[in-house]
Amino acid sequence: MSYIRKLAILPLLLLLSSCNGQDEVQQQTQFRIQSGHDLSILTTTDTHYLSQSLRDLGPAFTRFLAAGDGKQLGYSNEMMEALGYDIGVRKPDAVIISGDLTNNGEKASHKDLAKHLRQIEQDTGTRVYVIPGNHDIQNPWARRFKDQHQYSTDSVTAKEFRKIYGPFGYDEALLTDEDSLSYLAAPSDDLWLLMLDTAQYGNNKELGNPQLDGRVRASTLKWIDKCGEMAAASGAQIVAVMHHSLLDHSDFIQEGFTVNDNAEVIDALLRNGIRTTFSGHIHIQDISEYQQDGESIYDIADSALSVYPHQYGLLNYSSANQTLDYSTAKLGMEQWAAASGSTDDNLLHFNTYSEANFTKRSASRSYSRLSEDPAYASYTDAERKAMADVVGRLNEIYFAGTGSTDNAAVIASEGYRLWQSAPAGGTRSYVLGLSAREPKNNHQLHVQLPER
Repeated sequence: MSYIRKLAILPLLLLLSSCNGQDEVQQQTQFRIQSGHDLSILTTTDTHYLSQSLRDLGPAFTRFLAAGDGKQLGYSNEMMEALGYDIGVRKPDAVIISGDLTNNGEKASHKDLAKHLRQIEQDTGTRVYVIPGNHDIQNPWARRFKDQHQYSTDSVTAKEFRKIYGPFGYDEALLTDEDSLSYLAAPSDDLWLLMLDTAQYGNNKELGNPQLDGRVRASTLKWIDKCGEMAAASGAQIVAVMHHSLLDHSDFIQEGFTVNDNAEVIDALLRNGIRTTFSGHIHIQDISEYQQDGESIYDIADSALSVYPHQYGLLNYSSANQTLDYSTAKLGMEQWAAASGSTDDNLLHFNTYSEANFTKRSASRSYSRLSEDPAYASYTDAERKAMADVVGRLNEIYFAGTGSTDNAAVIASEGYRLWQSAPAGGTRSYVLGLSAREPKNNHQLHVQLPER
């Protein structure tokens, strides 16, 4: 569609948007990338930011980190500074963060993260778009840490989330969904973002924990059709962004991670010409494809920025070719640390530090289980350590999405040979399952978009 035709349609879009309380859109359109131009987007997820005001480095916080899954919460500020540094170097047109913005929905964390995002926009000119994850709203687990104890702290309501992150997508939305925090944004005339709120937080207080599984309401599915109609009228392509997985990314963990009734969501996206979705939640780097009636839809699960290997995605849209090209890159923490004059050795050698921390945590837990399991009593301590190291290394590869290149060395190890002949059990099945996963490229994808 020509740019002249897009301009003719624009008044209709603005009228529809104003009916949804989005009068700001008219002011925002001047910042859109015009038709015929390419668009670059940095995609990330699960930043799990924790405000420095909510923690010290005392025993309570240390225990919390040790019991966790490898999030580098002690370096939340530094990771956001490093992300801003990378954005300044790479100069993407937009950044999307697909949920779990905060550790456990702490109001102070939301406010401080919004300050970081505002600074990134001011320093780089890059626009940021966010949606919530299951940790972000009305979370009973919101905590602050001091000395030996954890203390409850304020979380945020959906209304407060919308206000805090208004400058990062909501205030410039073309359409907003009345029944969720979903919205449609247009960073360019040619490529739009369908930001879907899949989190369920209405019952968190009664549950006493953040609800793990996600869904898209029936009313939101109908709203997606409105978004598709608007995009089709303007000749725009749409990329969808959601926290929960659209497609299964793991043989081991699906329940609570793949969005409920995903077949209905897939149908809604496909009938509106949407072929690519970005998600988070599961913390692993993985690309899944689903085919229906000869049409493919891809779900790109970005690995968590807060967890090793601390990487993000890079999406490039070609207007001339109507294609999307995706790749990954590691957070430049070490470069930022050197440039900022940091003397923290962990930051200056962050990749090595975080990798060792992640793998050691996983291996140590596996070693403890093996040592306590009577089925492994006949194994020597050295054998149990070798087997535990295999678990740690396979977990590292699993989260990084590098099985196609890195599994071979693990499979050739003595520790893996011991697992092959080990007593039947959950851990053995897990190890053999991880090593046997289909070798595929989870770091690059080329998508040919349908004509609009």
